[in-house]
Amino acid sequence: MPAEPTSYVFYGSDEGAAATEAAKVYARLTAGGDGWGDEMIDGAAATVDEAEAIIRRVISGLQMMNMFGGRKVIWLKGATFMGDTPQGARSETVQEALADLADALGNLPADTFFVLTASEMDKRRTFFKKFGAVAEMKEFSKIDISKAGWESELSALVLRQAKPLGITFDNAALDLFIHRVNESTRQIANELGKMDVYLGPERRRVTVEDVELMVAVSRNGIIFEISRAIENGNCRLAVRLINEQLDHGEQGVTIMRAAIVPTVRNRFCARLLLDTYKPDVSNYRAFESALNRLPMEGKKLLPLKKDGTPSCYGIFNAARTVSKLSLRKARQDLQACALADKQLVSSRLDTRDILHKLVVALTA
Repeated sequence: MPAEPTSYVFYGSDEGAAATEAAKVYARLTAGGDGWGDEMIDGAAATVDEAEAIIRRVISGLQMMNMFGGRKVIWLKGATFMGDTPQGARSETVQEALADLADALGNLPADTFFVLTASEMDKRRTFFKKFGAVAEMKEFSKIDISKAGWESELSALVLRQAKPLGITFDNAALDLFIHRVNESTRQIANELGKMDVYLGPERRRVTVEDVELMVAVSRNGIIFEISRAIENGNCRLAVRLINEQLDHGEQGVTIMRAAIVPTVRNRFCARLLLDTYKPDVSNYRAFESALNRLPMEGKKLLPLKKDGTPSCYGIFNAARTVSKLSLRKARQDLQACALADKQLVSSRLDTRDILHKLVVALTA
């Protein structure tokens, strides 16, 4: 049976997931101890000197035996100097100190353990390779919501976190939830915790109304809300949300390309698919299965995931709202988007006016 690792390094853009995993390991390592040898060290450093001082303190702590004997566990929590920054791994002083820490981890006293969490890690540096040789390392990355197919990944993540709480979702509620939160597991956990308290012990299924009432809207959530308003023909709401974004300094072309163009493109593709192939839109799984069986010319209409398979989520949402939209109108909407986008980047017309007129045309 392999020996238990003495050092653990958890890092990545998903700080919440890394911290959660580290907390589990720290709790397991410190269970049953007297607490005298357990220490959490804050890894936040604003300067090179502060970073070096923190690293030297960790090394000193690791090399010093527990004064009462028994196990010793140190957790360097939230280190901010492991990434490619001037006060971090770009500094030779910090690099040398981290290399010394890696050497110390390779020669820990008996019954001494180390846990490290960091949001960034410069993998090009020597200290990273040294850590890999002496510690168990695990990277936690946020779901990339700029890539097609992120909705399915984030839905699965939300359902995994909701399961221990006994929380389930209506399909539309889950769709709204993943678009209101961001991809951080920490925020998802916080929102699920709020929902758990709000639902109470008697009710465990989340509705759209619950999400609208309880879940805070992130920036990405606002983009989705604009899209949803356009899909539902709610001109007044779409205009209000666009005005709020413009008032907060958002660029009109960003709103156009993040919220409006994908929505109109998905509506056109959905209308064309429904007219040509008539896929089942009663539920997402049936729709996804139908689209995966499309001939090659049909699949060319679909955005693709990173693995090259069709991304069906956005098309499915659009397909549920285009029953009264003709293919001719859908094509006209695409042309209106192209004209408005051109006006935003190459004319001196008022941004607010361009977007308002476009939304009125799309929701007519």
